[in-house]
Amino acid sequence: MTNIRPVAALLLGGMLAATPALGPALAQSKGQIERLQSLETQVAALGGPVEVAQLSPSVAADFEIRLQNLERTIQDLTGKYEESTYQLSQLRERLEKVNADVDFRLKDLEKGGGTAGGAMGGAMSDAAPTKPSKAAASDDKKADKPAQTAAANPPSTAGLSPEKQYEQAFELLRNSDYDRAEKALQEFIVKNKSHAYAGNAQYWLGESYYVRNKFPEAAQAFAEVLSKYRTNPKAADSLLKLGMTLQQMNKKSDACTAFGQLLTKFPEASASVKRRADTERKRINCPA
Repeated sequence: MTNIRPVAALLLGGMLAATPALGPALAQSKGQIERLQSLETQVAALGGPVEVAQLSPSVAADFEIRLQNLERTIQDLTGKYEESTYQLSQLRERLEKVNADVDFRLKDLEKGGGTAGGAMGGAMSDAAPTKPSKAAASDDKKADKPAQTAAANPPSTAGLSPEKQYEQAFELLRNSDYDRAEKALQEFIVKNKSHAYAGNAQYWLGESYYVRNKFPEAAQAFAEVLSKYRTNPKAADSLLKLGMTLQQMNKKSDACTAFGQLLTKFPEASASVKRRADTERKRINCPA
């Protein structure tokens, strides 16, 4: 027993001596284990592993390029949209002009001659003439000289009433036979200066010049309607066409004056004539 006690005492002393050195290490390991267990508990609560993605430089560069391409595409589409919108507005403006012109023509058709008293009724349409076709012009050139001379003369009006004379002249105009219509209308005006149709004949004489681009003659004819047949139903139309004719002659100021006077001198003018005058004023940028 006396030999065992010194050995036990020695071992006990060694263990006590080693205990201070192992304490910090054991405490650190325990803390790490607790942190690990805590993280595992949090991951389990989230339902699976959590990964934080980090883009590599090459992926980030590719993403930037694609974003720039997308921005350029959007800019191109925006430009095309704006261009289409502008073209649509131009087409809408042209359509409004066409509608105004159609209204103007339909008004003439509905009048059935447009004369004071309406004696002719629906016997003929007061429609505006159209320009002669190229085929008709070609046929005229092929005709011989005697035939041309005969064609230039209007039909005889001997024995016809003023109404029939007017109808005959207007029929030539409606058939785009402008040269003969011009002569027939002039003859009617000379023979029937005080007739109710004289103002109409003077107006259509101006139209026969206008469609052939004889603008000085057309301007004079329309002006004579205003000076000689002020109360004729065609007076407002004549002022409108006078403005359009002056515009073709590059007399913008005079044309604007004519369009402006239409509303003051002819407040009773039809809505289609007023709209057409307003459209023409805007088209040539007349001052307000």
